[in-house]
Amino acid sequence: MKSITNSITSSHYIQGLAFDYIETYSLQRGDEYEAAIQVLKPERNKLKVRKEKRNNLTETEEIRLSELDALLGVTQYLIDDIGRFHFSSQRINTFQYDNDVVGLLKDILNTKTTDVSHWMCAPIYRDAIVFYKSSGEIISALNICLSCEAMAIGSSSQVVADSSSYEMLRKFFKEIGHPVES
Repeated sequence: MKSITNSITSSHYIQGLAFDYIETYSLQRGDEYEAAIQVLKPERNKLKVRKEKRNNLTETEEIRLSELDALLGVTQYLIDDIGRFHFSSQRINTFQYDNDVVGLLKDILNTKTTDVSHWMCAPIYRDAIVFYKSSGEIISALNICLSCEAMAIGSSSQVVADSSSYEMLRKFFKEIGHPVES
């Protein structure tokens, strides 16, 4: 896992994006996700133990262990380093740039950053927004953890926002149909 190397305020982030529409995603939640994790973790653990004790994994098993490590790592993002969407991701909505919902999102992200929370937990990004060009090209993906009050653009850039922005984002996501926990 790469560590976050730089940061930008949410207002600078949103003001620097030229996009035509957004899609919102929910990930790492729900019964199907939990069921998948219950299957994947034992498979990963079995391969890890075998590798550590006997170091006799086949090339295929080594690849599978690497895939499982990537899927079950501490911090997961909507889109991985090679452009794949997280296996648990579900698109919730699509909104064009001129939609009032996008205007509200821009207002939330443009909130002046004066009070930043610094939680001591690893973020679990369960909500995300993908910004697109009209051609379908992804401009950026913003991963959001409402619990830790953290946002990131993939594994290398943190987006810093005012703590009040997270309560507004929680309300925003609930209103557009995300299964946000209270």
